[in-house]
Amino acid sequence: MIHAPEHRPPEPRANGPRTPAGPPGSGVLLGVDLRGIQAYVYSGRRILDAVGRAALVAELTDTADPVHGVADLVPEDCLVLRDAGGALTVVLPDLAAARYFTARYTRRLRERAGELTPVVAFVPYGPRALPVPGEAVLPDVDTALAELPVRLRRARRHMSALHTPAHGYGITAVCSVSGAPAESVDSSRPLDDRAGVYERVAADVVRARGIGRRWHRAHGDAWLTGADTDAGTPELALPMEVDRLGRDRGDVSRVAVVHLDVNGLGAILGGYRERAGDPGVPGSGALAQRALSTRIAGLTEGLARVLVRAVAAAVRTGPGRRPVIPVTGGGGPITLDHEPPGPARLPVRPIVVAGDDLTVLCDARLALSMVRYALEWLDSDPELVGDPEDPRVALHRALAAAQDADRPTGPPAPGTQAGGLPDGRTVVAADGRRHTTFVPTVGVGVAVQPVGAPLSLGYDLCEALCRLAKDRRAAAADSDPAAAGEHSVAWTTRFDGADRILDRMERARRAEPARTALPMTGTAFNRFLDRYLSSDGLVADDDSRHRGWLVSALVPLLESGADPGPELARRARVTGRAAALPEGWTPGELLDAVGVMDLYTDPGLSGALDPRRPAGPRPRPSASGGGGGR
Repeated sequence: MIHAPEHRPPEPRANGPRTPAGPPGSGVLLGVDLRGIQAYVYSGRRILDAVGRAALVAELTDTADPVHGVADLVPEDCLVLRDAGGALTVVLPDLAAARYFTARYTRRLRERAGELTPVVAFVPYGPRALPVPGEAVLPDVDTALAELPVRLRRARRHMSALHTPAHGYGITAVCSVSGAPAESVDSSRPLDDRAGVYERVAADVVRARGIGRRWHRAHGDAWLTGADTDAGTPELALPMEVDRLGRDRGDVSRVAVVHLDVNGLGAILGGYRERAGDPGVPGSGALAQRALSTRIAGLTEGLARVLVRAVAAAVRTGPGRRPVIPVTGGGGPITLDHEPPGPARLPVRPIVVAGDDLTVLCDARLALSMVRYALEWLDSDPELVGDPEDPRVALHRALAAAQDADRPTGPPAPGTQAGGLPDGRTVVAADGRRHTTFVPTVGVGVAVQPVGAPLSLGYDLCEALCRLAKDRRAAAADSDPAAAGEHSVAWTTRFDGADRILDRMERARRAEPARTALPMTGTAFNRFLDRYLSSDGLVADDDSRHRGWLVSALVPLLESGADPGPELARRARVTGRAAALPEGWTPGELLDAVGVMDLYTDPGLSGALDPRRPAGPRPRPSASGGGGGR
């Protein structure tokens, strides 16, 4: 867009935007929403591609980073209300300034990530604001904030393809990653392991990989430096290749894409905005909301950090032996990828760490154990953790203080979600003790896929399962208040389209009797692991005959809906003892357990790194990054 001729563009700051006490009485609220983030982030086949693209999305909405972010585009008289997760919301003094900023920002976006589509909306407010043609001027910034999502949705219906880069037809080589015209050669990546022949890639792929390496070094150091590890363990590192996630190269391997998302985030932010804002200061609620969003982002980053450190703490080695993670379960010990004298690569890799989103790639055998550890970490008693720098404690205290504040009188502020700030939830620890925490629950989706499958498909699956788990929890909370304090978990070991997986799961849930127990609450998930997959669960002592009977005889009966009673009686006659099934088993839970019994392993993450241990303050890597949002 081109700014008005009479407008003199403001001088940009080199060190990020200033944050005044509140928005002016008149101005323009500008919202930018980046579309196509998921397809952009997961368009490659390498972890490095996804990490780099996710970090680039974060940088494109980071107004505080003058080196890698967009701080140089933000003028002095601009107030930033949101700048994370692929969204940018700022207040500018007038339409001319808003148009000039948009022109510069979209140009930067095209140069660095032309595959992303910016959706932009202007909302003028205040008595001196000039209207956008065809739109009304709103009275204040709070009303403008409530209207902004409406105008962004309207803008999405009138998209233009003019931002798309037009590559020259003279380029004949094809990018090895995207299929677009190749513009560079990536000398760090041999093509099909042929020496001296390297991948031909588009320029955006090279750019993303460079950012990914920077993000990898910075966050790898921040997450692993000082981690508790076995005394003989070699230096540890995070993998940048999917086939380096744990199993020996050449072996059949499966990886899991795990996606965690905060439940009820809209209600939390809306209620906090209503309570923490000063009615006499327009926009103060939005500024308070931004501070709370920063704490939630710290919680997400803290969870990624402790997952990496917990897996690192479980690594064991010895003289002349490769480093391994000893486990219980049918999967056997997990051998780390290690080429002496280099570092050993952990079988876990956070890919997206931004806002309330966390996406982790790991060896499939670790997935459910990591989910359990994540829920334990989130459910820890903030008072026992104690450290005010711990992200759980900081978020808990901020929400508790807002809840204790006097309830606002009169109608809620514009844009505030109905219902106000959710109450703290009661958690029952393993020893039976109860405590209250304001740390929110999460929805979790886990998708198991073979190594070499596109990451985009795995992410689509786990994100769809996470959304299903969150929707089921919300529906249950309408009739059962206790469900509001529960996490929600769903997974699949089938590799198929997301819609087909969800349809199959829905049919299994509606069957009589139900052929799945998914999605599960956090309590049911922990009980499920203990009942079916512990050392005395379905296949105690690695009984291969019992495993074979489960898969070949009992599972087909349960899937068909037939009565398994006669088969259980026959099994008892043949073996001379009752069929070894967990007490209180159900067909749905049993089918879910058989589907993962050969994948699930328990490395004892809670014993390796106590989830109640303070996580400390959010580390500040030397390089920018942190993953893209949704």
